[in-house]
Amino acid sequence: MTTITPETSRSSRRGRHRAERPTITPLTGVGEAAARTGAIAAVTGGMLASVFSSNAGAAPAAEGTKQTVDYGKAGTGVLADELVDQVQVSRQAETVVEASTIKVTPYAETAAGKAEAKRLAEEKRQAELEAQRQAELEAQRQAEAEAEAAAAEAAAAEAATTVSTTSTGSSIGQQAVNLAMELVGTPYVLGGSTPAEGLDCSGLITYVYGQLGVTDLPRTSSDLRYAGTVVSDPQPGDIVWTSGHVSLYAGNGMIVEAVQPGTPLRYTTMWQSDPTFVRVV
Repeated sequence: MTTITPETSRSSRRGRHRAERPTITPLTGVGEAAARTGAIAAVTGGMLASVFSSNAGAAPAAEGTKQTVDYGKAGTGVLADELVDQVQVSRQAETVVEASTIKVTPYAETAAGKAEAKRLAEEKRQAELEAQRQAELEAQRQAEAEAEAAAAEAAAAEAATTVSTTSTGSSIGQQAVNLAMELVGTPYVLGGSTPAEGLDCSGLITYVYGQLGVTDLPRTSSDLRYAGTVVSDPQPGDIVWTSGHVSLYAGNGMIVEAVQPGTPLRYTTMWQSDPTFVRVV
């Protein structure tokens, strides 16, 4: 093994003045550079092993300090082994490592990222369409409910108006029927005006309506024809007029009447074929 020291380098320099010059090899300059800088570079097997000194004027390592360089497999550094197998280096030597640059592609720019973004965008679009559809359905249901409520309110108002125009007559007419039903069985008496003395046909009409506050009705059947309004749809309490006779319509094709002597006041099926219906209230 060959050790390169400053003394060896000085000996080599002194030898230049001798008549016989030293043998020059490809690494002769390397040894001289090592002596000046305290560093050495060796090329073996196609690899460059570099040791750099941070201070070109740094003093060499203390004598006897050696660093062995292993060149790997046999035959890789034959030339270097023949010339230099131990080197002295500066204590301030540094190893320089160059870092490689790694390119990182963002996930959003990859095929998978783009596919996921497209899927999420489509899901969002579908959700927005569904929300819009539900809102339209809700608005339609609300409009229908409001229309139904308005129709029901209008119908109720119309019914209330109808009732208000007929309630007085209907209620009094039904009350007149109710009173007449209580008198069923009262004897027929021509010209009778009270249940106590008996009743005839016109006496029955004037009596029940008189009990309800209607006191201006005429006493004879012929005059009762003009005591109110002629109608075609009879209701309970309307007068059923035929020539020479009157009775009280009780509803559902039934009447209450005092028909003739010997026959008490009765509740019976309407027998008149073409009567005139007169509504007094």
